[in-house]
Amino acid sequence: MEKHQWRFTLPRITEEVDDRLEEGIDWIDVKPQRAVAIFLELTEDYPEHMDAYHHLALTLARMGKSEEAFRTWKLAVETALKFFPPHFSLERDQLEWGFVSNRPFLRLYLSYGLQLLKRGDTEEALEVFEDMLVLSPNDNQGARALVVGCHFALKRPNEVLSVCRQFPRDAMEQLLYGRPLAWFQLGKRQQAGRALDVAIKNYPLIATELLRAKHKKPKGTREERIIMGGADQAYLYWKEHGAYWAETPGAIGFLRDRLLGKPKKKR
Repeated sequence: MEKHQWRFTLPRITEEVDDRLEEGIDWIDVKPQRAVAIFLELTEDYPEHMDAYHHLALTLARMGKSEEAFRTWKLAVETALKFFPPHFSLERDQLEWGFVSNRPFLRLYLSYGLQLLKRGDTEEALEVFEDMLVLSPNDNQGARALVVGCHFALKRPNEVLSVCRQFPRDAMEQLLYGRPLAWFQLGKRQQAGRALDVAIKNYPLIATELLRAKHKKPKGTREERIIMGGADQAYLYWKEHGAYWAETPGAIGFLRDRLLGKPKKKR
């Protein structure tokens, strides 16, 4: 590969092995215990099979075995990292999403970060998500939105803006609405106003949702399939980031004034 660019090669993972994985996937909803047995057998015979580990953890999570699922994701990441050569650097080297063989690790690593975040280990989760922005700078998985959320949770608005500068023309709602909120938290109302106008122009329903007194999940909302500009996107943004707006003194009032076109009074 080119300098600092890598891809996985897993010669033992044959088509026959992957057929066994697909068989396990087919059993997840029908008979999860059988799926678990298949995935366990695969991980024992092929510890490099990251998709088998990943689906094992997913199945355990669906079965309500959250602690066992977390341990599986953690073990899978630790196992995968052992395959990295000593001179590979998580601060420099890349595993681009464009190479299909890299995707199992990238999916696995993101899921591990999400589990850390779910457990309240925000600093550790942030490390994973920031690693992913180095490994896969095009960020096909949207790790940048998670980085923004972690920085808001850790009260680091300057770091939020740093991510936004890294992706200046990004259309993800977490960045579009994160930029004005970060500026507002820093006391830069003029910059916040301009950025907020852009966010409202792109996703007006998010602004409306943030201003609601009560929030109701739209029918048919599926977190894995969001309609850009839709009510489901607005609701899920509020669910994930609404607290950061609510806990920032004056931010909701500032948002209301910009949305309604009122004079920008200080609050």
